[in-house]
Amino acid sequence: MGWIAPVDNPCCFIIPAQNGSMRRPRELPSQLMVAPFTRRDLVRADFSGDRARRRDISSVSWGIYTHQDEMAETPQQQKLQRACALARTLPDCWLSHSTAAQIYAWPLPWRLQQENAVHLSQSAGTSHRIRRPGIISHRLRIREQDLAEWSGVRVTSRARSWLDMGTLLSVDELVVIGDLLVRKPYPAHEGRCESFETPDSLAEVLDAMHGVPGRRRALAAARLVRVGADSAPETKLRLALLRAGLPEPSLQIPAQPRNPRSPCADMGYPQLKLAIEYDGATHFTTDQARSDRRRDNIFISAGWTVLRFNSSDYVEGFTTAVAQVAEALSHRSPR
Repeated sequence: MGWIAPVDNPCCFIIPAQNGSMRRPRELPSQLMVAPFTRRDLVRADFSGDRARRRDISSVSWGIYTHQDEMAETPQQQKLQRACALARTLPDCWLSHSTAAQIYAWPLPWRLQQENAVHLSQSAGTSHRIRRPGIISHRLRIREQDLAEWSGVRVTSRARSWLDMGTLLSVDELVVIGDLLVRKPYPAHEGRCESFETPDSLAEVLDAMHGVPGRRRALAAARLVRVGADSAPETKLRLALLRAGLPEPSLQIPAQPRNPRSPCADMGYPQLKLAIEYDGATHFTTDQARSDRRRDNIFISAGWTVLRFNSSDYVEGFTTAVAQVAEALSHRSPR
């Protein structure tokens, strides 16, 4: 065949297709369109293994592919898609540690949010350890009740994942996650009525898993987990007060204990009528700010002092907040 010049631009030329390279690739069967697959799966479906190199196929891990129509959009979604693909491909494994934590959308420190490897665990008695690029493998003792299912693959339960994270998180970071697990939800906003875990369910998995890596740190954290913290900054503020030697504040304190509809403060000291609030980003909307002022007035009219802290205090590690709480406590006596 000769050269063919486009009518609109005679200076540009198109080289005709050679050996069918411009042809549309043959469509994959439905089972390979909706789930990760390997080159072996392609061959079994009567395709060449080189079909994985065509532009409509993306690699999610070494030797594991997916059709681009099924490729997740965000980096976080792609990371979990890759984890799911690996768990499906490698038998007798389950997702664990920070991979499980990301599935449960826990507030992880930045160093773990940036981690790109997938954590896969096997039973302690498994003879062949997983050795594969992009995988951090573990061999652990596990109970069947400590495993759950996510997107068709096995993943450690929330309580067991919290225990396993004892190898990756500090005690205070574990307390943040523990508080998240035991907090009482708001049904109207969260679509659930029960907490994910209870202090007893965390204690149960700790009691059953003697000798598991991270258990000692998780035990120390369990002693500090409390029901009532609604956010990670609230937990960190409470821990900052404790670390400074101040009395432990109570959580979710009503301004009028005898009134079941009374507004509550995040934490504080009821006997001293000192209320403490942490204002996250949602507190700076016009409607929420108006609601906060009305709530503060109820506390103040009942004789309380209200201290409010925000992200600026969080960034500095609550140093100023601790000093202000200590000063307020020094001027108040039990009532």
